[in-house]
Amino acid sequence: MKLRTRLLSLAAFALCARLPLPAADTIEIKQQWQAGKKYYQTIQTDQQSSVEIGPQKMEQTTSMTIELTMAVSAHQDGQPKRMVIRYERMAMQVGMNGQKMGYDSAKPAEGGDPLNLSKTIGATVGQELKVVFNDKDEVDKVENYDEFIAHLSPAAVPGFDPAKMFNRESLTQMLKQGSLQAVPGKPVTAGDSWSFSNQVDLPQLGKVSVTGKYTLKGVGDHDGVRCAEIQTEGALAMDLGAATDTSSPLSALGMKVTDGNIKGPVWFDPALGIARESQLTQEMNITMKNPADPTATLNVPMKQQISVKLTKIEDLK
Repeated sequence: MKLRTRLLSLAAFALCARLPLPAADTIEIKQQWQAGKKYYQTIQTDQQSSVEIGPQKMEQTTSMTIELTMAVSAHQDGQPKRMVIRYERMAMQVGMNGQKMGYDSAKPAEGGDPLNLSKTIGATVGQELKVVFNDKDEVDKVENYDEFIAHLSPAAVPGFDPAKMFNRESLTQMLKQGSLQAVPGKPVTAGDSWSFSNQVDLPQLGKVSVTGKYTLKGVGDHDGVRCAEIQTEGALAMDLGAATDTSSPLSALGMKVTDGNIKGPVWFDPALGIARESQLTQEMNITMKNPADPTATLNVPMKQQISVKLTKIEDLK
Protein backbone atom coordinates (compact mmCIF):
# COMPACT_ATOMS: atom_id res chain seq x y z
CA MET A 1 0.00 0.00 0.00
CA LYS A 2 2.78 2.39 0.88
CA LEU A 3 4.56 1.60 -2.40
CA ARG A 4 1.36 2.17 -4.37
CA THR A 5 0.73 5.50 -2.65
CA ARG A 6 4.30 6.58 -3.32
CA LEU A 7 4.03 5.63 -6.99
CA LEU A 8 0.75 7.52 -7.34
CA SER A 9 2.34 10.57 -5.69
CA LEU A 10 5.30 10.42 -8.10
CA ALA A 11 2.94 10.10 -11.05
CA ALA A 12 0.90 13.08 -9.89
CA PHE A 13 4.06 15.13 -9.44
CA ALA A 14 5.27 14.23 -12.92
CA LEU A 15 1.88 15.16 -14.41
CA CYS A 16 1.82 18.52 -12.64
CA ALA A 17 5.34 19.26 -13.82
CA ARG A 18 4.19 18.90 -17.44
CA LEU A 19 1.08 21.06 -17.07
CA PRO A 20 1.25 24.74 -18.09
CA LEU A 21 1.57 27.33 -15.33
CA PRO A 22 -1.74 28.50 -13.86
CA ALA A 23 -3.13 31.70 -15.37
CA ALA A 24 -2.68 33.44 -12.00
CA ASP A 25 1.09 33.21 -12.45
CA THR A 26 0.99 35.38 -15.57
CA ILE A 27 -0.74 38.69 -16.13
CA GLU A 28 -1.57 40.86 -19.13
CA ILE A 29 -0.78 44.55 -18.70
CA LYS A 30 -2.81 46.53 -21.19
CA GLN A 31 -3.74 50.19 -20.80
CA GLN A 32 -7.27 51.23 -21.63
CA TRP A 33 -9.77 53.96 -20.91
CA GLN A 34 -13.34 52.82 -20.36
CA ALA A 35 -16.04 54.83 -22.12
CA GLY A 36 -18.80 55.91 -19.77
CA LYS A 37 -16.44 56.36 -16.80
CA LYS A 38 -15.17 59.42 -14.93
CA TYR A 39 -11.76 59.17 -13.26
CA TYR A 40 -10.57 61.37 -10.39
CA GLN A 41 -6.81 61.80 -10.02
CA THR A 42 -4.45 63.70 -7.71
CA ILE A 43 -0.88 64.53 -8.69
CA GLN A 44 1.51 65.63 -5.93
CA THR A 45 5.02 66.90 -6.71
CA ASP A 46 7.54 67.83 -4.01
CA GLN A 47 10.81 69.32 -5.24
CA GLN A 48 14.02 70.20 -3.41
CA SER A 49 16.96 72.11 -4.83
CA SER A 50 19.94 74.10 -3.58
CA VAL A 51 22.33 76.56 -5.17
CA GLU A 52 25.43 78.34 -3.92
CA ILE A 53 26.06 81.90 -5.08
CA GLY A 54 29.35 83.04 -3.65
CA PRO A 55 29.30 82.48 0.12
CA GLN A 56 25.53 82.25 0.21
CA LYS A 57 23.65 78.95 -0.10
CA MET A 58 19.97 79.04 -1.02
CA GLU A 59 17.67 76.13 -0.27
CA GLN A 60 14.39 76.01 -2.17
CA THR A 61 11.40 73.69 -1.89
CA THR A 62 8.39 73.60 -4.17
CA SER A 63 5.23 71.63 -3.51
CA MET A 64 2.53 71.39 -6.17
CA THR A 65 -0.87 69.69 -6.07
CA ILE A 66 -3.06 69.07 -9.11
CA GLU A 67 -6.55 67.60 -8.84
CA LEU A 68 -8.26 66.70 -12.09
CA THR A 69 -11.05 64.63 -13.56
CA MET A 70 -11.06 62.66 -16.80
CA ALA A 71 -14.44 61.89 -18.36
CA VAL A 72 -14.37 59.29 -21.15
CA SER A 73 -17.22 58.96 -23.63
CA ALA A 74 -17.95 57.62 -27.09
CA HIS A 75 -17.08 60.13 -29.83
CA GLN A 76 -20.00 61.29 -31.92
CA ASP A 77 -17.88 61.76 -35.07
CA GLY A 78 -17.00 58.11 -35.53
CA GLN A 79 -13.73 58.25 -33.57
CA PRO A 80 -13.27 55.54 -30.90
CA LYS A 81 -13.39 57.73 -27.78
CA ARG A 82 -13.09 61.25 -26.43
CA MET A 83 -11.71 62.28 -23.04
CA VAL A 84 -12.43 65.60 -21.36
CA ILE A 85 -9.69 66.48 -18.84
CA ARG A 86 -10.80 69.13 -16.38
CA TYR A 87 -8.46 70.83 -13.91
CA GLU A 88 -10.38 71.06 -10.65
CA ARG A 89 -7.73 72.42 -8.26
CA MET A 90 -4.19 73.79 -8.48
CA ALA A 91 -2.02 74.61 -5.48
CA MET A 92 1.64 75.53 -5.12
CA GLN A 93 3.82 76.43 -2.16
CA VAL A 94 7.37 77.73 -2.55
CA GLY A 95 9.82 77.87 0.33
CA MET A 96 13.16 79.67 0.21
CA ASN A 97 15.54 79.79 3.17
CA GLY A 98 12.70 79.22 5.61
CA GLN A 99 10.22 81.67 4.08
CA LYS A 100 7.09 80.24 2.43
CA MET A 101 4.58 81.67 0.00
CA GLY A 102 2.05 80.12 -2.32
CA TYR A 103 -1.40 79.89 -3.82
CA ASP A 104 -4.31 77.45 -3.62
CA SER A 105 -7.21 77.77 -6.04
CA ALA A 106 -9.48 76.25 -3.36
CA LYS A 107 -8.52 79.13 -1.02
CA PRO A 108 -7.67 82.02 -3.38
CA ALA A 109 -7.99 84.75 -0.76
CA GLU A 110 -5.29 83.31 1.50
CA GLY A 111 -1.62 84.29 1.26
CA GLY A 112 -1.96 87.33 -1.00
CA ASP A 113 -0.43 85.51 -4.01
CA PRO A 114 2.92 87.38 -4.12
CA LEU A 115 4.18 85.12 -6.92
CA ASN A 116 1.19 85.89 -9.17
CA LEU A 117 0.40 82.18 -9.37
CA SER A 118 -3.31 82.87 -9.80
CA LYS A 119 -2.52 84.05 -13.34
CA THR A 120 -0.30 81.08 -14.21
CA ILE A 121 -1.29 77.79 -12.62
CA GLY A 122 -4.56 79.30 -11.38
CA ALA A 123 -5.59 80.12 -14.94
CA THR A 124 -5.97 76.41 -15.72
CA VAL A 125 -8.57 75.76 -13.00
CA GLY A 126 -11.96 75.03 -14.51
CA GLN A 127 -10.47 74.69 -17.99
CA GLU A 128 -10.95 71.58 -20.09
CA LEU A 129 -8.73 69.74 -22.53
CA LYS A 130 -10.62 67.62 -25.06
CA VAL A 131 -8.59 64.78 -26.55
CA VAL A 132 -9.49 62.09 -29.07
CA PHE A 133 -8.20 58.50 -28.95
CA ASN A 134 -7.17 56.29 -31.84
CA ASP A 135 -8.15 52.62 -32.18
CA LYS A 136 -5.16 51.66 -29.97
CA ASP A 137 -6.56 53.65 -27.03
CA GLU A 138 -3.79 56.24 -27.44
CA VAL A 139 -4.28 60.01 -27.47
CA ASP A 140 -4.38 61.00 -31.15
CA LYS A 141 -5.01 64.75 -31.00
CA VAL A 142 -6.15 67.67 -28.86
CA GLU A 143 -9.43 69.07 -30.15
CA ASN A 144 -9.52 72.44 -28.36
CA TYR A 145 -5.82 73.37 -28.15
CA ASP A 146 -6.25 77.03 -29.21
CA GLU A 147 -9.08 77.62 -26.77
CA PHE A 148 -7.17 76.01 -23.89
CA ILE A 149 -3.93 77.95 -24.49
CA ALA A 150 -5.81 81.24 -24.80
CA HIS A 151 -6.79 81.00 -21.12
CA LEU A 152 -3.15 80.99 -19.99
CA SER A 153 -1.71 84.48 -19.53
CA PRO A 154 1.67 85.02 -21.27
CA ALA A 155 2.12 88.28 -19.35
CA ALA A 156 2.06 86.61 -15.93
CA VAL A 157 5.70 85.52 -16.15
CA PRO A 158 8.17 87.55 -18.24
CA GLY A 159 9.48 85.49 -21.15
CA PHE A 160 6.92 82.72 -20.63
CA ASP A 161 4.63 82.08 -23.58
CA PRO A 162 2.36 79.04 -23.03
CA ALA A 163 1.86 78.58 -26.76
CA LYS A 164 5.62 78.27 -27.24
CA MET A 165 6.32 76.26 -24.11
CA PHE A 166 3.57 73.75 -24.96
CA ASN A 167 2.76 73.83 -28.65
CA ARG A 168 0.12 71.52 -30.08
CA GLU A 169 2.60 68.76 -30.90
CA SER A 170 4.43 68.76 -27.54
CA LEU A 171 1.17 68.83 -25.57
CA THR A 172 -0.12 65.85 -27.56
CA GLN A 173 3.17 64.01 -26.96
CA MET A 174 2.87 64.56 -23.21
CA LEU A 175 -0.75 63.39 -23.11
CA LYS A 176 0.13 60.22 -25.02
CA GLN A 177 2.21 59.07 -22.07
CA GLY A 178 -0.21 57.12 -19.92
CA SER A 179 0.27 55.72 -16.46
CA LEU A 180 2.89 53.47 -18.06
CA GLN A 181 5.06 54.76 -20.90
CA ALA A 182 5.11 51.31 -22.49
CA VAL A 183 3.45 47.93 -22.00
CA PRO A 184 5.10 44.53 -22.55
CA GLY A 185 2.84 43.49 -25.42
CA LYS A 186 2.47 39.95 -24.05
CA PRO A 187 1.57 38.26 -20.74
CA VAL A 188 4.34 38.59 -18.14
CA THR A 189 5.26 36.96 -14.86
CA ALA A 190 7.16 38.18 -11.80
CA GLY A 191 10.72 39.13 -12.72
CA ASP A 192 9.96 39.93 -16.38
CA SER A 193 11.14 43.31 -17.70
CA TRP A 194 10.36 45.48 -20.74
CA SER A 195 11.86 48.72 -21.97
CA PHE A 196 10.41 52.19 -22.54
CA SER A 197 11.63 55.28 -24.37
CA ASN A 198 9.88 58.61 -24.90
CA GLN A 199 10.84 62.11 -25.99
CA VAL A 200 9.00 65.43 -25.80
CA ASP A 201 10.15 68.49 -27.75
CA LEU A 202 9.54 71.76 -25.87
CA PRO A 203 10.40 74.83 -28.00
CA GLN A 204 11.52 76.99 -25.05
CA LEU A 205 13.46 74.21 -23.29
CA GLY A 206 14.66 71.68 -25.86
CA LYS A 207 14.28 67.92 -25.93
CA VAL A 208 13.28 66.02 -22.81
CA SER A 209 13.70 62.25 -23.02
CA VAL A 210 13.39 59.31 -20.67
CA THR A 211 14.54 55.75 -21.30
CA GLY A 212 14.60 52.74 -19.03
CA LYS A 213 12.82 49.57 -18.09
CA TYR A 214 9.87 48.30 -16.11
CA THR A 215 10.08 45.12 -14.03
CA LEU A 216 7.07 43.22 -12.72
CA LYS A 217 7.72 42.59 -9.03
CA GLY A 218 4.55 40.61 -8.43
CA VAL A 219 0.76 40.77 -8.11
CA GLY A 220 -1.03 41.45 -4.83
CA ASP A 221 -3.32 43.67 -2.83
CA HIS A 222 -2.86 47.45 -2.95
CA ASP A 223 -5.41 49.47 -0.99
CA GLY A 224 -7.91 46.62 -1.33
CA VAL A 225 -7.44 46.17 -5.10
CA ARG A 226 -5.56 43.41 -6.93
CA CYS A 227 -2.67 45.23 -8.63
CA ALA A 228 0.55 44.45 -10.45
CA GLU A 229 3.50 46.11 -8.71
CA ILE A 230 5.86 47.39 -11.38
CA GLN A 231 9.27 48.87 -10.60
CA THR A 232 10.49 51.78 -12.73
CA GLU A 233 14.18 52.42 -13.44
CA GLY A 234 15.18 54.98 -16.03
CA ALA A 235 17.48 57.75 -17.16
CA LEU A 236 16.24 61.30 -17.63
CA ALA A 237 17.94 63.58 -20.16
CA MET A 238 17.33 67.14 -21.32
CA ASP A 239 18.99 68.49 -24.44
CA LEU A 240 18.45 72.17 -23.69
CA GLY A 241 20.63 73.18 -26.62
CA ALA A 242 17.91 71.87 -28.94
CA ALA A 243 15.46 74.66 -28.07
CA THR A 244 13.97 76.16 -31.23
CA ASP A 245 12.84 79.37 -29.49
CA THR A 246 16.07 81.27 -28.85
CA SER A 247 14.12 84.29 -27.57
CA SER A 248 13.39 82.46 -24.33
CA PRO A 249 15.36 83.79 -21.31
CA LEU A 250 16.20 80.17 -20.48
CA SER A 251 18.18 79.72 -23.69
CA ALA A 252 20.68 82.43 -22.65
CA LEU A 253 21.52 80.59 -19.43
CA GLY A 254 23.18 77.67 -21.22
CA MET A 255 21.43 75.13 -19.00
CA LYS A 256 22.66 71.55 -18.98
CA VAL A 257 21.21 68.53 -17.22
CA THR A 258 23.35 65.59 -16.11
CA ASP A 259 22.95 62.52 -13.89
CA GLY A 260 19.20 62.42 -14.40
CA ASN A 261 17.41 59.32 -13.19
CA ILE A 262 13.92 58.18 -12.30
CA LYS A 263 12.82 55.23 -10.17
CA GLY A 264 9.94 53.98 -8.08
CA PRO A 265 6.91 51.68 -8.00
CA VAL A 266 3.70 51.74 -10.06
CA TRP A 267 0.63 49.81 -8.94
CA PHE A 268 -1.31 48.86 -12.07
CA ASP A 269 -4.87 47.55 -11.96
CA PRO A 270 -5.15 45.02 -14.82
CA ALA A 271 -8.94 44.81 -14.53
CA LEU A 272 -9.33 48.58 -14.86
CA GLY A 273 -6.50 49.06 -17.35
CA ILE A 274 -4.89 51.98 -15.52
CA ALA A 275 -2.46 52.58 -12.67
CA ARG A 276 -4.06 53.04 -9.27
CA GLU A 277 -0.96 54.79 -7.91
CA SER A 278 2.67 55.58 -8.68
CA GLN A 279 5.43 56.99 -6.47
CA LEU A 280 8.39 58.10 -8.54
CA THR A 281 11.61 59.86 -7.52
CA GLN A 282 13.52 61.99 -10.01
CA GLU A 283 17.05 63.27 -9.41
CA MET A 284 19.22 65.42 -11.65
CA ASN A 285 21.97 68.00 -11.64
CA ILE A 286 21.52 71.29 -13.49
CA THR A 287 24.35 73.63 -14.45
CA MET A 288 23.79 77.11 -15.86
CA LYS A 289 25.38 80.51 -16.21
CA ASN A 290 25.07 82.82 -13.23
CA PRO A 291 22.59 85.55 -14.31
CA ALA A 292 24.53 88.06 -12.16
CA ASP A 293 27.93 86.97 -13.48
CA PRO A 294 27.94 85.24 -16.92
CA THR A 295 31.53 84.11 -16.38
CA ALA A 296 30.48 82.00 -13.37
CA THR A 297 28.58 78.70 -13.39
CA LEU A 298 25.85 77.67 -11.02
CA ASN A 299 25.40 74.05 -9.99
CA VAL A 300 21.86 73.10 -8.92
CA PRO A 301 21.22 69.54 -7.65
CA MET A 302 17.51 68.77 -7.75
CA LYS A 303 15.30 66.01 -6.40
CA GLN A 304 11.58 65.63 -6.73
CA GLN A 305 9.00 63.13 -5.56
CA ILE A 306 6.02 62.62 -7.87
CA SER A 307 2.95 60.81 -6.60
CA VAL A 308 -0.01 60.09 -8.88
CA LYS A 309 -3.09 58.51 -7.30
CA LEU A 310 -6.45 57.51 -8.71
CA THR A 311 -8.81 58.59 -5.94
CA LYS A 312 -12.19 57.66 -7.39
CA ILE A 313 -13.93 56.28 -10.46
CA GLU A 314 -17.64 56.55 -11.22
CA ASP A 315 -20.14 56.21 -14.03
CA LEU A 316 -20.73 59.28 -16.18
CA LYS A 317 -24.00 60.98 -15.37
